[in-house]
Amino acid sequence: MKKSLILLSTITFSVSVLAGNAPNDKDMNHIDNQIKEKHSAKNILQNRDMQRLHRDMTLSGMSEPGMEARLKMMTTEEGRAYHKALEKRQKNTAG
Repeated sequence: MKKSLILLSTITFSVSVLAGNAPNDKDMNHIDNQIKEKHSAKNILQNRDMQRLHRDMTLSGMSEPGMEARLKMMTTEEGRAYHKALEKRQKNTAG
């Protein structure tokens, strides 16, 4: 009985900790809005470093330079904003 009670309390505690650390939609929307305010799509797409990283990422594919470029594009705020601006531009030109 004691073991099951301890197990149940441990599971309850760990789930509550995980739920408290999970980002919610409001946090993600706030981050997205900050990125939008900080950079306009036109300025982002003219960033030479991001253009080079995107070119390395697309041309090098799954090779080491391509994977390093992907990592930089995914982990930096500028890289995520550049990717969103590219998607937006592609939607506007396609539609």
